[in-house]
Amino acid sequence: MAYIIHLRNLFILLRFVDTMNDVLVYGVPLDPDERESVVRLKHDQRARASLPHPDPYTALSRSFSFKHQLLGNVPVESWLTPLPSEEELFMSTVENYVAFIDSDGCWEYTQAIKAGMGELVGDNRSLMIAVDHSVAAAPIMHACELHGKDDVGVVMFDSHFDGILPSYRCGLIQYDIDTNPQSHFDPDDPFVVNRPESFNADSFLYRLIDDGHIAPENVMIVGVSDYPSKKTEQIRDERIQRFLSFYHHYEGMGVTILPKERLRANKRLFDPSSLDCSRIHVSVDIDVGSRNAIYGARFIDYKGLSTAEIEAHMQRIRESKKEIVSADISEIDVWKAGFKHHGKKDATYAVAKRIGNMLFG
Repeated sequence: MAYIIHLRNLFILLRFVDTMNDVLVYGVPLDPDERESVVRLKHDQRARASLPHPDPYTALSRSFSFKHQLLGNVPVESWLTPLPSEEELFMSTVENYVAFIDSDGCWEYTQAIKAGMGELVGDNRSLMIAVDHSVAAAPIMHACELHGKDDVGVVMFDSHFDGILPSYRCGLIQYDIDTNPQSHFDPDDPFVVNRPESFNADSFLYRLIDDGHIAPENVMIVGVSDYPSKKTEQIRDERIQRFLSFYHHYEGMGVTILPKERLRANKRLFDPSSLDCSRIHVSVDIDVGSRNAIYGARFIDYKGLSTAEIEAHMQRIRESKKEIVSADISEIDVWKAGFKHHGKKDATYAVAKRIGNMLFG
């Protein structure tokens, strides 16, 4: 409740600002990352002291060259941010982040943000700089309510397909534990089994579609690296078959999924003008370029698109003449972004800046 009150006060303060058609840029530093390695890093005093930016919005907000207005970060409880305060650092535990996710905390934050977006951005164009990709659902739902879901498309760049419910993901993990001697999953980890079907960064598309917030035929996922391989399709294990059926049912509903390798074989597959709508929300999970020029994404388990490929796809959006009503750039990891990797400085912030400028410049 305190969070919602603070958020409402922020909206009341901002609604009197004369935007004059500027793009409104705001941040959402929600970061309930439950991985033990991330939690340890948040407690590392040396790492905390040397961190150049507390969140992605702070790092990027003054980088954009298009006409914009900065609104600041929406309030997030400190323990749920990338850099928890010393006062709330004790809350930063694997168990607490798991409890937050499993109790639909990401959905509560998303609903609170969306509820205030009429006052925060109104019908102005907007750019959200977020950590957890799930909160992208707030501007997406706002755009669909404002303009009608049949006239708003969602063009999402992501190495992962974010419509997978936890029970299906847990099934894959259990299969890997059972069949792979080199599995990096711990069979004794209590958090890789029996997770509730929560709204989170891995599943938020499911609720957007299943609850009717967006039209599936207007959704296009670009650069996916986790699309099931032919080898996976041939596995007869019930857990794998259940996952495959769930994954492919999105395509049956009309969602366009463009795997990275297919895109490279035929760049014309990505055609945003083919969407039967005049407006779009562009959602960029920065991991779509992971392990190329980008090492500052929260998850870098796949090698994604090159910077040149990403820019070419942004250019295709511009050429499509679709009206970009809103966008988000998500999943930037401030603990990795901008640092050196393999002797080269990470380009995450530079690529994110370029994406924003290409979309709204």
